Amino acid sequence: MAAGRVYGPFSTERMRGFVAEGRLAANSLVAREGSSEWQEAVTESAFADLFCSPHRATDAVEPETTAATGDTQRGHFAVVVDMKSRSAAGLEGAIAAFGPCYQLLPNIWIVSTDQSVTTVRNRLIQELGNADSLFVIDASRGKASWFNFGPEADVRIRNVWQKAS
Repeated sequence: MAAGRVYGPFSTERMRGFVAEGRLAANSLVAREGSSEWQEAVTESAFADLFCSPHRATDAVEPETTAATGDTQRGHFAVVVDMKSRSAAGLEGAIAAFGPCYQLLPNIWIVSTDQSVTTVRNRLIQELGNADSLFVIDASRGKASWFNFGPEADVRIRNVWQKAS
């Protein structure tokens, strides 16, 4: 199921191919043929080996830590994307790789991760095209990072964000 539409049924082999193509993400909803119970693909035993959690080795980065204690802090993020040029499957997979997440609206996700706002932005822009834009908010730390809004919007965002801080 994607964006409220049901696709399939597809064979297990075809679904595994969709993962390889970036068309099926860890948090994509799937159901066995004839079943009405939907679950995230990562929880389906036939696909679980295809998804690493929460960080893939190729994307591993150091978590943000508290200077005083050295403890890792988990932050709560909002990710807002305006995608015009690509399928969202790669983006959904990249978001899911950060940790627990939920697609709130078609272009808004909430995610919990121990990464910094800049790390999240830098990873997600790899899934975007030239016409796409991204705004990431770290609600736990009061930080934001964005991509592809243009120089005028960049100045305005910085002014508003600094005044609010």
